[in-house]
Amino acid sequence: MDLRNLQIRIRRPPSRPSDLELVEAPSPSLTNGSFLARALWLALDPFVCASDSDAHDGAKPGDLVPAHGVGEVVESRHEVFGVGSLVVLDFGLQHLCVSDGQRARLLHPGQTPASSALGVLGVPGMAAYFGLLDLARLRPGETVLVSAAANAAGAMAGQIAMLKGARAIGVAGSREKCDWVTRHARLSACINHGSENVGARLKQLAPRGVDIYFDSTGGELLESVVAGRHLAPGARIVQNSVRPVDPEAIHAWGGCPPGKDGVQVLRVEPHDYEHRRGEFLRDAIAWHGAGRIAAKDDIVDGLVNAPAHLLLAMQGGNFGRPLIRI
Repeated sequence: MDLRNLQIRIRRPPSRPSDLELVEAPSPSLTNGSFLARALWLALDPFVCASDSDAHDGAKPGDLVPAHGVGEVVESRHEVFGVGSLVVLDFGLQHLCVSDGQRARLLHPGQTPASSALGVLGVPGMAAYFGLLDLARLRPGETVLVSAAANAAGAMAGQIAMLKGARAIGVAGSREKCDWVTRHARLSACINHGSENVGARLKQLAPRGVDIYFDSTGGELLESVVAGRHLAPGARIVQNSVRPVDPEAIHAWGGCPPGKDGVQVLRVEPHDYEHRRGEFLRDAIAWHGAGRIAAKDDIVDGLVNAPAHLLLAMQGGNFGRPLIRI
């Protein structure tokens, strides 16, 4: 077995693939109560290397690029995670990872393929599920607007809304993405923000306003939705973006104070729902297995291709959940 530990580390805040470097690190050693896992799948989150990001405590030059992953345990001194176990954990962009099990969990048998544990049946799916059903209290007949509708959390949010009897409108950045959103994810409609006037289309598609906005992007789109008065009375904004906007700023954009009939600004933190992961998996695995939830992954092979794929995702060029297959 090849136990060389190849890693992707940050040379400088990345704007090109050469700003990330492939290095060979010593094979990690085990202590009692730990295990060694070999990566099978690694997920790329575009925000982790952004110079202004506070995610993952702010990745800095010299740091390993953070990444969630699915791996196979190849050596173990741990009572729960034995050799051959498939695990999900904060892996980092590397071939090998040692863990004490504190932030690891066994892959659920229903998480098939294994890569789904990093997307529709993982943290992005949990954000959509609890953001809509627990925080926003989605009701049948409501209109839900979803940004980044072809990405993992956005696509899941739109599909959950449809499954629960609501109407879902997606926003995505290309015709190809919008086609997938309406044909495969089966949302009611999708607005191509690259070629269409979002405000004008929202007036056509949601003349009475949007009841819930599941927002994974923030920025100009969020401001235009609020300032353009596209939200219905009592609307809820669920922020799933890395850098959430201050609720006071959002209320100022729309000239609408918070309150019973005003706009509620909510922030979904999937890890706050870790104790309810089983509830999410019960529903999501059933939907996925029955073909009622579609997922789109953007896969490249090999750690050597991770820098270019991560930069593409940072520029919004990915189509689906960016993944590295090892």
